[in-house]
Amino acid sequence: MALLEVDKPHGPLPFVLREVHDGSAQWEWEYTVDRAHFNPHGVLHGGVVMSLLDTAMGHLVSEAVVPQGRINTAAQFNIHFLLPIRDGTIRARASVVKIGKRTAVVEGRALDETNAVLAIATATHLLLP
Repeated sequence: MALLEVDKPHGPLPFVLREVHDGSAQWEWEYTVDRAHFNPHGVLHGGVVMSLLDTAMGHLVSEAVVPQGRINTAAQFNIHFLLPIRDGTIRARASVVKIGKRTAVVEGRALDETNAVLAIATATHLLLP
């Protein structure tokens, strides 16, 4: 069960949480490219992609720790931008690498409609009581 409402925009960008039933992930976040978020070079600003991946990775960790009465917050985030983004819908999927007692390590990928990898990211989340 999702902590947030599925198929509804969340936040100011607006990202949409989707449930996935293809065996590769349980949750996916989508963002439809908006030219208002382009940088001066005519491509999507990297901060939007970072936010999408941060949302996907953070939500995945939250799904694991909130039922235990804990919360998580990103302590470290690393991203590699692989392709410019000019249009379409971006999907972000995350997977947990490890959840420990105090930290969680998670990774994510941003994909376009053809499943081309647009960016990859890793993060470390602090797990708070």
